[in-house]
Amino acid sequence: MRACSAQGHRRSPMMQLFGIQALLWSCLVTPSSAFFEYGSNVHALKSSNDFKKWVTNSSFLVMASFYREGCGFCALLTEPWEKAATDLKHMVHFVAIDTEKDNKLASKVAQKYGIEIKGVPTIVAFTPKAKNPIPYNGERTAAAIKGFATNTMPDFVARLKPETYQAWSDYSSDTKRKVILFSEKASPASLLKAISSEFRDSVSFGLAPKSSFSVLAKSYGVDSFPTLVALRRPADDFEDDAWVHKHFGETQFSKMVLTAEAKPTFRSLEFWVMPFA
Repeated sequence: MRACSAQGHRRSPMMQLFGIQALLWSCLVTPSSAFFEYGSNVHALKSSNDFKKWVTNSSFLVMASFYREGCGFCALLTEPWEKAATDLKHMVHFVAIDTEKDNKLASKVAQKYGIEIKGVPTIVAFTPKAKNPIPYNGERTAAAIKGFATNTMPDFVARLKPETYQAWSDYSSDTKRKVILFSEKASPASLLKAISSEFRDSVSFGLAPKSSFSVLAKSYGVDSFPTLVALRRPADDFEDDAWVHKHFGETQFSKMVLTAEAKPTFRSLEFWVMPFA
């Protein structure tokens, strides 16, 4: 699917079909039918403050669509964009900027980040690990958008090795809470990437592969993978005794087994990590 543009060109039969659909949608979209209204999982950005809140200050991947309400192709994108935003809620943030109604913001963002808006919708991905946004030129389907987003998500999970573990876990040099992910895989799942973004400033996550850390895993009573282990830190000695007993008991760690039977969600992981942050 291409963007709405003033430039004409020869199109394939499939593209002509999309064009007909877009034309029909443009006829159905009225000035009163706003995109991404209240309750949507897509955040409509209308000011610089909105952009700072959802993009500039974000630790998450942010998928951004530059659109125009009168554009049929933009209308066709609305459903898959909403579905992707809903399916990846809390893990990836989806935003939209109306290039016509909020032209000042759209122009400012495009100029600052070198985004070429030759037609709409134009889609880019902002990530805290890259200075410039990443253009999205894939299919305009929910599945394709979700695949791109999960593959592009940043993660703030250290890849631990036996020779680096001691330094990473040393609270004397870094007082942030340490949480180990014992896993049979070499990279964290999208869910843990999102959690590492959520607690980026307060928790250090480290991935410990079973192949290299089976002995350490056993010392923490880990016999099922993946499992999260939060390490007690010296600052916990100043917490209320009831809090310490609730979360650590008589041990120096707390663990959460991520079983397939009780499939974890973003909220369940957030609920478990939050007291340690």
